[in-house]
Amino acid sequence: MEFQVLGDVEARTGGGAVGLGTARQRRVLAALLMDVGRPVPVEQLVHRVWGESPPRRATDTLYTYVSRLRGLLPGTIDRGPGGYVLTADPATVDVHRFRELLVRARRSEDDARAVELFRQALGLWRGEPFAGADTPWFHTARELLGKELWAARLDCTDLRLRLGEHTALTAELADHSTEHPLDERLAAQYMLALHRCGRQADALAHYRRVRGLLADELGIDPGPELRRLHQSLLSGGTEPGPPAAAPPPDGDSWRVQCQLPLDIKGFAGRVDMIRYLEKDLTAPGAAPVVVSGSPGIGKSALAAHMGHRLRDAFPDGQWYVHLSGNGGRPRDPAEALTGLLLASGQEPSTVPEGVEGLSAALRSRLADRRVLLVLDDAADADQVRPLLPGTSGVAVLVTSRSDLRGLSVSHAARPVPLDVLTPGEARDLLANCLGPQRVSAEPAAAGRLAELCAHVPLALRIVAANLAARPGRPLAAYAAELAGGERLAKLAVTGDRQAAVRQAFDHSYAGLDPDAARLFALLGLHPGADFTTEAAAALLGSPVAAADELLDRLTTAGLLQHTALDRFRFHDLLRLYAAERAAADPGCAQAWQRLGDWYLATTDAATAFDYSGSVQLPRPRAASDRFDDRHQALAWLEAERSNLTAMVLRAAASGPHELAWQLTDQLRLYFYGRRHTADWEATTAAALHAAEEDGEVLAQALVWHSVGVLRQHTGDAEGARTALDRAQEGYRASGFTLGEVSLLTSLAIHQALRGDLRPALECQQKGYELLRALGRPVLLARALNTMGLIHAYLGEFEQAERCTTEAVELLRAVNRPTGTMGPLINRAVARHGLGRYAEALADAEEALRLHASHPHGSSGPAANEIAARIHRDSGRLAAARASAELSLRMAIDLGEPSVQADSLMTLGSIRARDGAPDVGLACLQEALELTHRSGLRHQEAEAHAQLAAVQLALGAASEARHHAEQARDLARARGLRPVERHARGTLARIAGGAG
Repeated sequence: MEFQVLGDVEARTGGGAVGLGTARQRRVLAALLMDVGRPVPVEQLVHRVWGESPPRRATDTLYTYVSRLRGLLPGTIDRGPGGYVLTADPATVDVHRFRELLVRARRSEDDARAVELFRQALGLWRGEPFAGADTPWFHTARELLGKELWAARLDCTDLRLRLGEHTALTAELADHSTEHPLDERLAAQYMLALHRCGRQADALAHYRRVRGLLADELGIDPGPELRRLHQSLLSGGTEPGPPAAAPPPDGDSWRVQCQLPLDIKGFAGRVDMIRYLEKDLTAPGAAPVVVSGSPGIGKSALAAHMGHRLRDAFPDGQWYVHLSGNGGRPRDPAEALTGLLLASGQEPSTVPEGVEGLSAALRSRLADRRVLLVLDDAADADQVRPLLPGTSGVAVLVTSRSDLRGLSVSHAARPVPLDVLTPGEARDLLANCLGPQRVSAEPAAAGRLAELCAHVPLALRIVAANLAARPGRPLAAYAAELAGGERLAKLAVTGDRQAAVRQAFDHSYAGLDPDAARLFALLGLHPGADFTTEAAAALLGSPVAAADELLDRLTTAGLLQHTALDRFRFHDLLRLYAAERAAADPGCAQAWQRLGDWYLATTDAATAFDYSGSVQLPRPRAASDRFDDRHQALAWLEAERSNLTAMVLRAAASGPHELAWQLTDQLRLYFYGRRHTADWEATTAAALHAAEEDGEVLAQALVWHSVGVLRQHTGDAEGARTALDRAQEGYRASGFTLGEVSLLTSLAIHQALRGDLRPALECQQKGYELLRALGRPVLLARALNTMGLIHAYLGEFEQAERCTTEAVELLRAVNRPTGTMGPLINRAVARHGLGRYAEALADAEEALRLHASHPHGSSGPAANEIAARIHRDSGRLAAARASAELSLRMAIDLGEPSVQADSLMTLGSIRARDGAPDVGLACLQEALELTHRSGLRHQEAEAHAQLAAVQLALGAASEARHHAEQARDLARARGLRPVERHARGTLARIAGGAG
């Protein structure tokens, strides 16, 4: 970057930033230098350097960059609990030197000395700050620095005009006027310079030009200062001075006021936001800042806290106006303006009438003053606009439950949405109010209280006040009372309407129009953490566009938050409040039914791409074009997963019960394919309870089938068999033949995993014949795939290849490419067993390509595992090890014992060959323990065989014989011919070695 960052970096590196390594490494340095002496949290530093989408392991990369930078700097970079902090003399950092020179220049009473200081500051600029750095933080920092530079240039110009340098300034001001044609302060300076050079006609022409531009582009007239200068030039009176230096009216003296409310005792959290607000509010030419958020979120407390922190930066006063935006009638801006003018010292007789006159008078009073103006609890943008100053020395901090986005249009106001506290901040608030000892004595109860308060500051302070009034009461007892019901009613201080959560919510709710109020109430029915516009439309029974407009109103009112993913949410206390309102709506039950119907229909559409063709509950399913492709459908399922689970749980608890088991049945294969085990577990338990309550035998059978598959994949063999038997009974009792036939595949897989391969093959063969007669290609392909895998275990690789090939062709014929992953992997196993490594690797790689575009179940680790075996036996040990290590990592994340055991065994065999036999031995021993513990007998035999080979290679013949004999006996009993051959070979080598 062209902006010099540290005084002696150039000397150390021999030519500027060249010695500082990569561009991103230089960004790390620049981001730290902007906060010399203050810690920058790691997460914030990552955001500064990489933006919204940092790479994986960004914190590790950051640590590497910082380590490299330490040796290049005269200061030090340390990491403490607050983050990284660069310790150096601020005077050696040009941005801090720049700001320090500006402060000295503006405080100097000697104009010539002040101009020299301004020139020194401006001389530090050597180009665009942070050139090439393209992240939101650098964009913001660059913009703020640009505003500081421009304000400094204008301040310096005022002084030079005062010193009589108008001739030297004329050309420079002409260039600046071309670049900034709408800047009224610059226009005044240029007009004054032209006038003093005897070019009065040019000065007046420039005014006309600026006035026309302001009218055409902004629809406004020039401000009073520029108009006053123009009038002075027209009148030909005494030579005017710079408008910004105009003295206040005669008889009016300035009174420094500190009107801020008391700073909140025990203020906690908001560290990053406070740092941001400090910079924004103290920067020259700062735009108004609007802090918005839901009721009770702590907006006013933050504003008061910021005001007290910044008192020294605003020596001319800290003004506070409570606009009462939600406590009844909003305060009239004229009333507020009159109060401010009188408080500033203006004589009552000179205070004008009307909002326009009062507003102009306030801007004039504030000119060239350093004042902080806090406008608290604003109702809307129109209430705020007349109160805004016209010069850059006044900082404005506005709080409102509305986001006042209109101010961003008219005054470039910066929106700062306020969210609930983090769990740590909420605990700190309780500790600050109650004392750290009381909170640390019951940490779990303190955390529970914070959760019950939804981390909302108002609720937390009410809880703290009630506990402080009863110092002997345990925190756990109060938490139990709050959790027991009527939480909103209990979050209040007796006898004080201002200290009540429900009262705060009532004010905002009362300001809503009827349609928005009804939608807000109905949203309390939604059981998930967040929701989309479509879900809101379903609740309301309206078009999506109408719901979107109402959601925007609720967001603007601070009752909802619009997240980055184009979804909406509100915290738990607002959810409770909305649910109370919904209970009073006569259309509540119908709205809930509409929401359930919408979720079920949309789930049907989302699962139609990859999960249709399986056995599902017989019911009408309408065709839908809701999703363009499987990727869009899967994205919806992933985004709504927690909501879908919540819908099942709510429906199972309060009805309609059929929604619970219908959704659970529809989601079964999605949960299985993505291995969302916790959601799978929760929904099946809830749906089973609902089906049992209603005596729905077929629904129970389908859910038991799902439970059996779930138990099977989590290693619970006994639980899996029990569930599958219950499913079989239910299918038979309800006469659902297709379900009973499909269950044979699940039973076959269960038997195969237990090592009973011949019975498993016979079971699956029976299912295959029945399915062929029923004409169900997807189920038939699954049966063929299972048969192929069993044949491979038995060493019957030709039959395995034929079965898996037929499965692949069936699925391709019905356009189910992602369904071919399993058959492709198992065909790769068969072809590897036949020694056709190139064909096997092609199958594995195709499965991996499909998995990359549509992750499914154990396909990823299984495809990498067979690829590792192929590479190993082809002599490519480096590639084999990489695939095996990836397979193991994925298998551990998946949490399936069978897949993890295969990955451990393959990695162990590779490490034994590539010079790390001890590592290989450890992997194989872990695999043996895992297979024995999980009852995976065919894999247990393989683990013994692999261990025997490695132990023999290490010279431990006795241990090798033991494992080889175990492998031989297990394999012989189960017909595992490849494993038996492997074990016999090892025993033969042992015997040959012993003579």
